[in-house]
Amino acid sequence: MGVYAIKPVFQRSLGGAEAWLVARRAHPDMLTAAAVALAVVGGALLWAGAWAPALLLLVPLLALGRTVLNALDGLVARRTGRARPWGEVLNEMGDRLADVALLGGLALAPTTDGRLGAAALVAVLLSSYLGVLSKAAGGPRQYGGVMGKADRMLYLALAALVAGLAGRPEWLNVYLAVVLGGALVTCAQRGRETYVALQSGR
Repeated sequence: MGVYAIKPVFQRSLGGAEAWLVARRAHPDMLTAAAVALAVVGGALLWAGAWAPALLLLVPLLALGRTVLNALDGLVARRTGRARPWGEVLNEMGDRLADVALLGGLALAPTTDGRLGAAALVAVLLSSYLGVLSKAAGGPRQYGGVMGKADRMLYLALAALVAGLAGRPEWLNVYLAVVLGGALVTCAQRGRETYVALQSGR
């Protein structure tokens, strides 16, 4: 459900980049760190966009870059035999740091409703936590739902592009509202999937 459903197709499209990185012995942890760095820059641009809306036009590129790097770190790790539990921990922690950087930067912008931004961030973190908790309880890692990581990046890219072109950074409040609602629905969806998976595993 959501953009995550096309993940296999997206990963196959990155085959050339994967091979290039493997040939140059790129470490997957470096790709994870780069994805977080892009999110930090993106958060700063979302905040600065309140005064200079044109900066928001750079956010779609950073959102795409984060999404690509998030896919490549796992692909490279598996291709090079470097996939390991600690790498998974780093990946999950990096994703949460990136969420905080992006949504936090937007929530702190003076053109944004800070309460709405905080609520959206909490809902996103809870939905992500529930996805990981499923695996910790003995079920599969839950990635589905209407507001997964890839969905948030796609909607952020579109929202930032529209707000930047219109010179209306306050329109990003709509994005936060969509993320909040979608993350709450995702919590319910992942909770249900986790329950079914754990019950069937008995």
